[in-house]
Amino acid sequence: MRLTFLYLLLLLVSCSIYSKEKQPKQEKFSSIYKTAKLALKNQSNQEAALGALLGTLTRPELSNKQKADVFYTAALLDESLNGVENDKAYLKRTYDTTKFFNKLRDMYEHLRQCDSVDVLPDASGRIRTRFHKKTHSQRLEHRRNILGGGRFYLAKKNYSAAYPFFDFYCTYRDEEKSDTLYQTATLWATLSAFLTDNYQGTIKYADAAISFSDSATAAILQEYKVRAYASLGRDSLWVASLKEGTEKYPEHDYFFVQLADWYQGQRAFKDERSLADRLIAKTGGKAIHYYAKSKSFLSEDRYEDCIAYADSTIALESDFVDAYYNKGIAYLNMAVVAQESSCKDVKNPQYIADKQRTQSLYREARPCMEMVRRLEPERHERWAPPLYRIYLNLNLGDEFNEIDRLLNQMK
Repeated sequence: MRLTFLYLLLLLVSCSIYSKEKQPKQEKFSSIYKTAKLALKNQSNQEAALGALLGTLTRPELSNKQKADVFYTAALLDESLNGVENDKAYLKRTYDTTKFFNKLRDMYEHLRQCDSVDVLPDASGRIRTRFHKKTHSQRLEHRRNILGGGRFYLAKKNYSAAYPFFDFYCTYRDEEKSDTLYQTATLWATLSAFLTDNYQGTIKYADAAISFSDSATAAILQEYKVRAYASLGRDSLWVASLKEGTEKYPEHDYFFVQLADWYQGQRAFKDERSLADRLIAKTGGKAIHYYAKSKSFLSEDRYEDCIAYADSTIALESDFVDAYYNKGIAYLNMAVVAQESSCKDVKNPQYIADKQRTQSLYREARPCMEMVRRLEPERHERWAPPLYRIYLNLNLGDEFNEIDRLLNQMK
């Protein structure tokens, strides 16, 4: 047993020594960096050199200065590889369009990373940038092509691939020169970002794109911005953008509808009606504006005002189902209130008068709810319970029995 134990121990030790001996020695950073520079000079084995160079970034011993060197050299290799494809195109040989543009994108990204490391302080806390002028000059040289890359992917409807190109183009502009293409680029950047749920990217250029756009396009871009803030949970900016949208683009109903609903949720009914009144003054009044006032009055149990504005809504849009619903519920609630407060003494003359008043309100509610049923026949849960109560109190046997069966089927 003792001999067996010693044998196993010796075996484990020998395996450990063997594995250590077999592990390849890590190549020095200086050697990898030198190989990358040589590949760049000779324009040979550049892809392999680039991969090895970027692989050194995981080494914890690398200083910020060395990282900046890596990123800048990687950008130069990207530029050189892009040039290889460009030469093929110039010589009318088969070339890889995707690789051509993607190498430019990679170059811009590595230049960005170079800049971000280049401004970090050294061990003594000093900041000495070495690459700013070089990276700036290199980017400007390729701006047209970086925009072309965005257009290339935009035409393919590959919006996630298009966005980085437009982002780079817009971020690194030459402030000293006029650039009419910048306006279009901000529009394409915002569109590409929004269509890929890149909400930070949507917000980044939305205002710039809006400032250059006609009213119809600007309204859509403003909507993108609002939706982006909503998706990011930026509530205060979402509300502010909605308010801005209603003021600047009163004809674009999205802003009014969203803001009116928000006021409803906040129980700020006066603010909701004030908003509706401002939009009515600006646009001449749309059905949706009068409906919002009707809904706000219903929420405050001001039933007669609710009915009046529901009628105004229906006058503009005869199939506005929610207006019929509001009107029907208002009459139904008035009937219930009247019924509860009515005289209960059958011998009292007031009993007949109260009953007639209640019946009259149920009769007013009936056509409204029946219209809701016609317009939304599948939404049983919306109109069936109100019609049940209406038919019951109007003693409409056949109609009541039909609704009663329907409600039992819904259980």
